[in-house]
Amino acid sequence: MNRAMSCAVLALLLLAAPASAQHAHEHDHPPGPHGGRVEDAGAWHAELVTRAETVSVYLSDGDGKPLPAEGFKAVAILKSGAKAARVLLSPEGNRLAGTAEASLGERPSGAVRITGPGGVTASARFD
Repeated sequence: MNRAMSCAVLALLLLAAPASAQHAHEHDHPPGPHGGRVEDAGAWHAELVTRAETVSVYLSDGDGKPLPAEGFKAVAILKSGAKAARVLLSPEGNRLAGTAEASLGERPSGAVRITGPGGVTASARFD
């Protein structure tokens, strides 16, 4: 399967997932400590922060305690306006970080698929 098709399939899978599978809790989270939006991602919480082309995801446990980024990886499919971007995220300090090809603004919609150190995966959806 070519790269474009792989990206399209991944985007559809992440964005079409039912809300009940994305949200273990039926509540809104307040803004995270880095000013981003926080959503549930399986046993973790993911805080999405975007500034221009930079995408950062800060992870915490179910109680909100920060988790080290080492050993995690992720892919974000984010949409700003009519364009979608696929951004690979890797550990950088205390966050997962990557760079989009174009500015995403401060509030793109989409999803982040996170893979933990043991291979466990979870997704967070940002509307």
